[in-house]
Amino acid sequence: MAVGEGDDKNWLAGLADEHGVRRHVHFLNGLSYAQLAACYAACVVFALPGRGEGFGLVYLDAMACGKPVIGGAHGGAPEVIEDGVTGYLVQHGDAVQLATSIETLLANPEIGAEMGRRGKQRAENEFRFNVFSKALKKILRDLCES
Repeated sequence: MAVGEGDDKNWLAGLADEHGVRRHVHFLNGLSYAQLAACYAACVVFALPGRGEGFGLVYLDAMACGKPVIGGAHGGAPEVIEDGVTGYLVQHGDAVQLATSIETLLANPEIGAEMGRRGKQRAENEFRFNVFSKALKKILRDLCES
């Protein structure tokens, strides 16, 4: 399942056609928040190995739902994903590394479940609004005192 908007939809659909898997790939967009949450809940692994994700809010969304995540080893993803702990970081364009990461999580559900638990805990402990708020207040206080 591919969820969301993006310029790559036609390319991905063509790729699915080319490899004979198009009937197994569903492209969903224009979803409500409830429908999007249902997609996160239904997935086993969340993978977005692209290089265009700035900070990685989508990774946090998936982690908050207890899912292991796979992202690119660049941009904002490494700030969110702890490689081997909450998911895997893969080099952009490395199809073998991506396939190996997905295969590992699908073949070993206990690894994915543990990564999902760690990711959920990290999202709750480190990326909630109150954590950001406290950090910002400290920065502002320090700046005002100097």
